[in-house]
Amino acid sequence: MSAQEQAEHEFQVEYEKAMERIQTMPDGAVGWMLRFLQTDLEALTPTEWTLVAFEVAAFVDETGERYGGMVAPESGWSVEGVPNAKNYQTIPSRKEALDIQATVLEHLELYWHEGYTTFTFPQMTLVVVSPGEGSDEAGTVIVSAKRKAKEFEYRFVHLLAQTGDYIRRCPECATIFFAIRRDQLYCQPRCQNRVAARKWRESNKSGERKESHRGKKSGKG
Repeated sequence: MSAQEQAEHEFQVEYEKAMERIQTMPDGAVGWMLRFLQTDLEALTPTEWTLVAFEVAAFVDETGERYGGMVAPESGWSVEGVPNAKNYQTIPSRKEALDIQATVLEHLELYWHEGYTTFTFPQMTLVVVSPGEGSDEAGTVIVSAKRKAKEFEYRFVHLLAQTGDYIRRCPECATIFFAIRRDQLYCQPRCQNRVAARKWRESNKSGERKESHRGKKSGKG
């Protein structure tokens, strides 16, 4: 095996590991996305960052069949995964990932406040490919984009359309989480319990103030 072939093999191994990490996350791609959005990318060590970079690259393709078809990029991420990398043998830079984080969070905020958000995809082409004569299968939609970050957004659009009503921000700790019930407001029971305990204490204090006020009035009489 040549040095180039070895590098390509090692890249593929890391890519498949990243894909497996996404697939085995609680809530799958949605769970991975919410963790990614809340990761302090600048605080990661080089080793930690490399794992996340592979995951970002894998997310674009891992969600392919479920969220919008195959991907046929015209250009890759900015970091070559192997020497003389092809488009699909690249990973994002930390800046690319930070930009993606900021963009997606901005869209989420709008979605939460307005009930909708709008994505724009300049220089993006959707190609519909026939399954072939005599085939009973559906045709294929191929996504072709100038920038990989826009492909990431394209995947997120489909993810948000299918799961958006269950993506929430906890009003107690501000964690973004995936609700298991439509009426779930808090990320964990401890946040809900903390709010309930605070309301109970405030209610008791209010009751004590009223009793004290009534006692003073009674004493004046």
